[in-house]
Amino acid sequence: MKRYTLSRRLALLAGLVLAGSGCNKFVDLTPSDNIVVNNFYKSESDIKLALTGTYSNLRGIYNDYYQFSELPSDNARTFGESESTRGIFDKLTWLPSTPAISGAWNDAYRTIAYSNVIIARIDPIPFALPATKTQYIGEAKFLRALMYFNLVRYFGDVPLRLTEITAEADAYSQGRTPVAAVYAQIEKDLLEAEAALPATYPAAADIGRATKGAAQALLGKVYLQEKKWADAEAKLAQLVLSPNPYQILPDLNNVFGLGHDNNAEIIFAAQYAASGFSEGNRFVHEMAPSPSGLTITSVPGNSTCVGTLDLYNAFEAGDARKTAYVGVYGAGDSYYWAKKLIYRVTQINEGDNDWPILRYADVLLMYAEALNNNGKTALAIPQINRIRTRAGLAAKPLTLTGPDTQLAIEQERRVELCFEGHRWFDLIRWGKDVSTMQAFKAAYSTLDPANNNLTPRPEARLLPLPSREIALNPKLTQNPGY
Repeated sequence: MKRYTLSRRLALLAGLVLAGSGCNKFVDLTPSDNIVVNNFYKSESDIKLALTGTYSNLRGIYNDYYQFSELPSDNARTFGESESTRGIFDKLTWLPSTPAISGAWNDAYRTIAYSNVIIARIDPIPFALPATKTQYIGEAKFLRALMYFNLVRYFGDVPLRLTEITAEADAYSQGRTPVAAVYAQIEKDLLEAEAALPATYPAAADIGRATKGAAQALLGKVYLQEKKWADAEAKLAQLVLSPNPYQILPDLNNVFGLGHDNNAEIIFAAQYAASGFSEGNRFVHEMAPSPSGLTITSVPGNSTCVGTLDLYNAFEAGDARKTAYVGVYGAGDSYYWAKKLIYRVTQINEGDNDWPILRYADVLLMYAEALNNNGKTALAIPQINRIRTRAGLAAKPLTLTGPDTQLAIEQERRVELCFEGHRWFDLIRWGKDVSTMQAFKAAYSTLDPANNNLTPRPEARLLPLPSREIALNPKLTQNPGY
């Protein structure tokens, strides 16, 4: 059961400090006076508050993560009621002026800035236990790496800032750093975080903080996206072949939903709480069908990220995930909604369930992909079958060829991880984003005329840099095609 969430209201650079805690969930809710930043970082408790505030940014970031990672793909779509706000991500028609793109840039760099402040200021501060200081540094580096991983996948070359910003002019003095150098820093941060973080936390109030396993899983995902197959295999093997606190839950109905957060299959998640203080998520409002009324939820949905017929048909006959993960609403042109993330709530922004950023099922399938690309197909297939067996499907034969095993991995990743923010980046890694979306457009343009506006093209693998950032920083250049 989830024990805590992390306050979103600790604005470090602005000098606003909030403190306090809840009874069962670690939620900072009690405001204090404004404090000058230079007068704040003096004690271990100050650093802990600062780190809490850094984690809190994840809630806003992962409330909207689907629009960059699911909507552009064949997994999800918008409807007429949500076209004006999210349709550009569904149709791949985003522009440098798109507000959500600017928001994603700013949210990521705000979190990076918070992490940099902690790393810069923690050294001279006395701690009761040196290991705690090491852990806090590891957590800050993990969060910084997570943000840069999102940024480099969104935009490609991005400014790599590893020091505290103390003047506004300094914030706009750096050009774009090549992708390879950004990835090198991500790897460095995660290796150092892995060495610094504990496997588990003894206190229930610390559930949800980054762990050693979270650093390993994220680093494995980074290596996989870079197609560093040997590195990915070696890193992910540490989570698969060595003792660890993670497992595939026997009942897939216990993986998601109210009361199932932070279970043994969840490695790292953005934590939410229905606290009445905007600590919750918007998944219901964003992902529930608009016309559903009270049939599905107690608040109106907006059809902003609804599954496609193509996704629904991708589930094999007898796959238990089809009914556990996807709900169906309406007749004819039905809505296929994210059942795994939606439940009844009392207010639009009061969803209590978490967003799974890293899950053990993902780790097993990443490990299988790395093994298969390293010519170890016979070792990859059993990892696929661990996922299929839980879903009630027959195991794949160990005699599958490498190419057929890759197709089996692609199938399992699509249906097992649907709506969780993996599909678009998977397609890009496999080099199938353009061909998949062209085929999707051809297949559904009659059923869904809005797909006629879909523009699959290689340039869409990267978002445009926000026009505001380019106007403020003359050292930035725009991505091709914009």
